[in-house]
Amino acid sequence: MYAGLDTAFIGILEERGVWTEKCTACGACVLSSYGGICPVTRCAKQILNGPCGGSRDGRCEVSPDDRECAWQLIYTRLKELGQLDTLAEIAPPRNWSAGSSGGYRTIVRDDHRV
Repeated sequence: MYAGLDTAFIGILEERGVWTEKCTACGACVLSSYGGICPVTRCAKQILNGPCGGSRDGRCEVSPDDRECAWQLIYTRLKELGQLDTLAEIAPPRNWSAGSSGGYRTIVRDDHRV
């Protein structure tokens, strides 16, 4: 993925008029370690070494009504790929000085919704 033109949001269309962020374009990609699911973007707490323990039934405790637990998604994907052993590796500390907090963003354009 190459961000360009001063990109402010990299996401996918969930439904007409609603986009969900999948990448924060942080420049330190970890997708290969987490089954293609970015914990920096998808986890509200941006945890790199396993779940926080607050999720219930696969939902994030920060916003259970509309947010899946990123670590449940990561676990399920790695299990499907036969790569659960990668979770045993401890991720080193990141430089969080340029980070965002609260997990992925969602953009809703009511003028585009049906």
